[in-house]
Formats: sequence, structure tokens, C-alpha cells
Amino acid sequence: MSGKHRLPACRFRQLAKSWDNGATVEAAVPAADFHRSQAIRPFGYRSGQALPLQHSRSCGAGGFTLAELLVTVGILVMLVLLFTQLLNSAATITTLGHKQMDADSRGRQLLDQMAIDFAQMIKRSDVDYYLKSPANPQTGGNDQMAFYTAVPGYYSTTPSPAPTYTTKSPISLVSYRVNSDAASPSYNRMERLGKGLAWNGFSSGWAPVVFLPKTISGYWPSAVSTSAADPDYEVVGSEVFRLEYYYLLKNGSLSNTPWDTGAGHTSVTGMQDVSAIVADIAVIDPKSKVLLTVAQIATLNTSGAVNFLSNYASGMAPGQLRAQWQNTLDGITSLPRPAISGIRLYERYFYLSPPTLLTP
Repeated sequence: MSGKHRLPACRFRQLAKSWDNGATVEAAVPAADFHRSQAIRPFGYRSGQALPLQHSRSCGAGGFTLAELLVTVGILVMLVLLFTQLLNSAATITTLGHKQMDADSRGRQLLDQMAIDFAQMIKRSDVDYYLKSPANPQTGGNDQMAFYTAVPGYYSTTPSPAPTYTTKSPISLVSYRVNSDAASPSYNRMERLGKGLAWNGFSSGWAPVVFLPKTISGYWPSAVSTSAADPDYEVVGSEVFRLEYYYLLKNGSLSNTPWDTGAGHTSVTGMQDVSAIVADIAVIDPKSKVLLTVAQIATLNTSGAVNFLSNYASGMAPGQLRAQWQNTLDGITSLPRPAISGIRLYERYFYLSPPTLLTP
């Protein structure tokens, strides 16, 4: 046998056992050719004396001890728990991100539509405006507005019995409101009314622009109502449930009145004193909205309710109204927190162009 082959330690134990039976190494393995390092007998060896047993895992059933298994299982459990926590955190962050993006998308669409209508608002002293003012303080909750704008609309030349809105107009009567009719499917939703009008009188009696002293409320009562049904209303903010607005005057002050009383003015007069309209809205994403009942949402936009998001008050600083709303939301404990955390607040300044016609 070649000198490169070595006997494993278990073979030596077998040889040691044979010595105990009176055999010798040479008799047990006559054909073995030990390597030099394996053939050396320990010091003090005598013929007939067994070699000491050598411990090795190479010939036994090797395995882990109980302590090693416990440590391994413990580490595995810790890794699984850590991985689970990471997944839960990632899922929570992703869900919150999606909810915020939903609210941002719906709020942005509404504010962009309002920006278009305000940018082309008809600013003449001979037309009427239905806006917040000392005569119309709108302190009951959500605000409402109605005005003429040069945004094209559609009207029907056959208003009855089944009008078809196919004729395009150069001007529209626009109104924004949060529907307050609890029986309506649009309850607590932002709506926009758009009536296509003509500048001059119309032969069918439909859709003329009326000039002062004729008023919007006199000709279109639904345009100044928060609950009256009108087919020209459409939902433009299904998750927008709160609207509040006020004015930035040209003298730099914020006001609930759309004219400068310090300059001796007593009427809106074509928005001559208004530099911008400031609108604040509250939006709740669809997933959070299903966690609240209709009555619970109503407590957020009805004056006098416990969780009411307050009205603008004269003397407030820029951004103070939005900050008050956020503080109110942060302090609510009677409503589910996951739903409240899904409410987003937005404020935008809509700057107006100068008046086009001012009469003495």
C-alpha cells in the first residue's frame, strides 16, 4: 500500500480494540502501510498495550449540541421578526404616501379649476357678485361664492322639456359650494355650478347676463344656495368637505370684506380693492373617508360642532387659519386617528387682474 494513504482515527480505535483481545497491530492489519507520523507509537508503549483512544468526529455521527441549536434558532427568530417589522414599516409608509398623493391630486385639481375661473373673473362695477361681505358674513360653516367669468360654458337653446347643452358661450356664471343637503348624494362634497351665458339678451329667454341692479340671487337662486338642486352643478371635489375664503386687499391687509373701508368704499365695485382671494380647503383621501360617518364629517364643517374647523376672523395673520385647522385636527380624540391623519389642508392665493370697467 502506498505511503500516502492514512488510516482514519476510527481505524486506530478498531486496532486498539483488537489489542485488548490479545492481537497485535501487525496481525490486525498485515497489509497496512502506515504513514510515518501514524506509525510512531507513543512514548512508553509496550507490546500488548493498547494505544490510547483518539477522539474524532470523522467516524462518529457528528451533530450540534443543544446549546448551539438554541442559539441558532434564537438568531433565526430575531431575523424573522426584524424582517417582518421592516415589511410592516414599508407597507405603512407606502400606504400613507399613496393616501397623501390621492389627497394632493384631488386638492390640486380643484384649486387649478378655481384658479382658471378667478383669473378670468368679470371685474366690472355694473355686475353683481355673491361673495362673503358684511351683508353676507357666511359664518355658519362652509363659504359659498358666485360670480361671472370669461370661461366658456355651454347652454341650451331649448331649455324645456329636455335641454341639450350644445351651444358654447363666451361667458359663464360660476358658483362654488359644499353641498349641505343631507339627502343629496353630493352631501359634504365640493360642487361647481357653470351656466353658459350670453352677453346680450337671448331670444329664447335663456342664459342672458344680467346687470345691476339685477342680481345673481334674483335670477339664479340655486347659484346662491348650498342645498338647492340644479342640473348645472357638478362635483369637482368629491373628497373636499371644507371651504373657507377671505381677501387680500391692495393695502396689504387681510379681510372678510371685499373692499377697503379705510378708503371710504362701501361696496365691491368690480373687486377694485381686492388683490387676491385666499382659499383654504380640507381634503380627505378616499381610504380615510370610509372610516368616518356622514355625521362625523359634518362635525368638521358645521359651525358650533365640537370638532369644527373654524372660520376666518378679521385680524388673522397669513397662514393662521390653516394652522388653526391643523391644531384642531391634532387635538381630536373622538374620531379615528387613521381617518384624521388622512385629512390634508391646503391654502392658495388667487391673484386677480385689474378691473375692466368702473362706472362713477
